[in-house]
Amino acid sequence: MQTPSSPTAAALLTLCLGLTAHPLCADSLDPLELPTVLSATRLKQAPADVPGSMTVLDRELIRASGARNIPEILRLVPGMHVGYRRGNQMNVNLHGTNVTEARRLQVLVDGRSVYRPGLATVDWSELALAIEDIDRIEVFRGPNTAAYGANALMGVINIVTRLPMENHGTTLKYTHGNRGVRDWYASHSDGSLQHNWRLSLSAQQDDGFDHDEDGNDYRDGMRATRFNLRHAWQLTPNQTLDWQMAASEASRQSYYEFSTYFNHNKFDNPLDQAIAAHQPDADIRGRDFSTLGLWKLDINPDHQLQVQAYAQHAERLRDWRICESPIAFSAELTELRSLNPLAARRVRSYQEYLWRLEEAGRTAPDTRDEYIARYLAMEGMTYTPRMAELADTLAAMAEQQRNAEPVCGRINENIRETRTHVEIQDVLRLTPELRLLSGASYRHDRASSETFFNGTVDNQVTQLFGNLEYRPNQRWLFQAGGMYEYEQLIGDSFSPRLATHFFLAPLHSLRLVYAEAVRSPDMYENHANWRYRLREVTGPLSGPVIHYGWARGPGDLHQERMRSHEVGYNGHFPLLGLQLDVRAFDERITGMNSEPLKLDNFLPNNRSSIRFKGAEGELDWAFSRMDRLRLTYAYIAFDATSEYDQRLTARHSGSAAWLREWPGQIRTSLIYYGADHLNERRFERLDSRIEKQFTLADRSSLALALTWQYRLDDEALTWEENRFDSRSHYYLSAELNF
Repeated sequence: MQTPSSPTAAALLTLCLGLTAHPLCADSLDPLELPTVLSATRLKQAPADVPGSMTVLDRELIRASGARNIPEILRLVPGMHVGYRRGNQMNVNLHGTNVTEARRLQVLVDGRSVYRPGLATVDWSELALAIEDIDRIEVFRGPNTAAYGANALMGVINIVTRLPMENHGTTLKYTHGNRGVRDWYASHSDGSLQHNWRLSLSAQQDDGFDHDEDGNDYRDGMRATRFNLRHAWQLTPNQTLDWQMAASEASRQSYYEFSTYFNHNKFDNPLDQAIAAHQPDADIRGRDFSTLGLWKLDINPDHQLQVQAYAQHAERLRDWRICESPIAFSAELTELRSLNPLAARRVRSYQEYLWRLEEAGRTAPDTRDEYIARYLAMEGMTYTPRMAELADTLAAMAEQQRNAEPVCGRINENIRETRTHVEIQDVLRLTPELRLLSGASYRHDRASSETFFNGTVDNQVTQLFGNLEYRPNQRWLFQAGGMYEYEQLIGDSFSPRLATHFFLAPLHSLRLVYAEAVRSPDMYENHANWRYRLREVTGPLSGPVIHYGWARGPGDLHQERMRSHEVGYNGHFPLLGLQLDVRAFDERITGMNSEPLKLDNFLPNNRSSIRFKGAEGELDWAFSRMDRLRLTYAYIAFDATSEYDQRLTARHSGSAAWLREWPGQIRTSLIYYGADHLNERRFERLDSRIEKQFTLADRSSLALALTWQYRLDDEALTWEENRFDSRSHYYLSAELNF
């Protein structure tokens, strides 16, 4: 047999590295242990087989980021935008939309949804999960209702925790830094061939932002403690049971956030002075509990069955004492509010207008009726005689009460949400070319709140899902998937996805994807019955009494709908240590509810739409045994009908990370994050981390790490009031393993 010449070998190597590799290269790839992902179709797939773009943030990258919370880690995902409503309240959106809401991403922890059913959000600060327990985070960037149902409209974030059989032993860690950072983590894992378990306890604390735009102290710190227990049981050689339990308790600082009928800060009468001086804190207390079980049975190498069930309960408790003008509890204002909320607001604004003119010694150019009628006409509404009669009565009451005593009492914004979920999933290889995933699930959601729902709202959801994967030869892969979903409160829907892959080489594919997706309105949007009931009342009224403000959900909102087209490329160059994924997309969402949902302006509807067009990509390159380079970039052009959906969309954003392992057990990382437009503000930050590890004994080690974050711009973070005294943020951690 003739040995290949040098030029022939070089040509063959070039061919295998290139995008047009010949099938003969496939044999050389067989020994490689290629990565797989789970969160795209629920099937184990190589990245080149995924019907869309998938970002995997591995344990090494998570540790190198030095991040203390998951949203900060997600800045490494192309097209992912992080917004801060305050220091202890973060939101994460893929490609953008409303800066204060995060309604359109499904978030899972080991397959358990932590997306709240009542208020359509994720409480990132209060997740019962420690960063140290995370193995990887898989982010499917694009609509994935076909695999995970409504609310996976724009993508899925699946946080996968470490298996308890990894690294038996004990870990103790403490982190201390400026801005009040005080974190600790403790875990112990042990086991045998059949049983493995891990128990972890952790806590986080920080002071949030330092001051607002006026230089005043900003009260938005947080404190959280967490408990996690996981047990993996090898029942038989082909059967496993994974069981988890988690709990958390948290406290988030918050200001007095009750909107009185009149703005008493602008005036100086006795009633105004008494109400303006009443500003108690209104902190939020949270408690979460969950348990999950996952049973897997490998019937044979081509057939696997699994059943997953979980239950969870979340409480957000907030109560405080308010003071308000007696007029806010009057039957007249309540009646006017029921006839026309805008008329009730215009009575208020005209009265404040008169008082300002009175202080300036001037008179109004138009009458109250002319003023209110004009504003109602602009919205196509009619100002009726009964409204005018009520407006006159209220104006007289407002004048009489300017020297009155305020009405004070306790209110609350408590809400409790529970979810139970059971799911069965079957994976079957029908032929060498054909693989089928199918499954069904049932979920029951309940939200209870006297304030927000006047009781309890229940929803039952049934799902049928499947994904068919057909590979006729080495060059082509076809996939078809879909989810049929029936919701008690909404009705039924079907979300399909079709994908075609053409393989330039075994690890290089071009893909075309078409997908449809939906998002169901949450209980709060569609079924709110929001009123404040005062108890322990003092002042001119006796309680309990009900505030005039009343927000009612319409009950007939329909689902938001997305249609997405994508063309992409995924490539893996194993000899170069290089992975690359790029995509171009066109996504259009219609029937959006983008309105602010305030007590005095609660008008949810399906009138908004947005269209995203753009391209994004990521490159991960281990260019030496010691160095790793990771680059991400996203360009997003958008057209939104609502101004609220234009706030958290950056046209250009990305990150650049360099990780290096030095001699002497030293690791460093340098990461740049940038976005040109987050709520009209630029964001640029440089993060650096250095870690030194000391070997103490055979199985004992100590790691010391310093993380330093430095803002390259001088902008507030998301909102004008979110400001720090210094651009620098640093914290030092010590981790002992034995």
